[in-house]
Amino acid sequence: MATLAKRIHDKSLLKLIRKYLQAGVMINGVVSSTEEGTPQGGPLSPLLSDIVLDEFDKELEKRGHKFVSLRRRLQYLYEE
Repeated sequence: MATLAKRIHDKSLLKLIRKYLQAGVMINGVVSSTEEGTPQGGPLSPLLSDIVLDEFDKELEKRGHKFVSLRRRLQYLYEE
């Protein structure tokens, strides 16, 4: 949530995301609580992973690593 709070300044949106992440998952009709992470296949999973991976990419660049992430390749193709 701290990483999200760096990018998202709307407290009500952060609260909604937190509730979504704490809601648990339903497997075969049984609700199970989740300890950490984002349910895969959920609507927030791609958005949250993109935010976290952007931070990771920037850290790798800062350390001088040469790479091109899949996200950036797709962004480049989309912009052409």
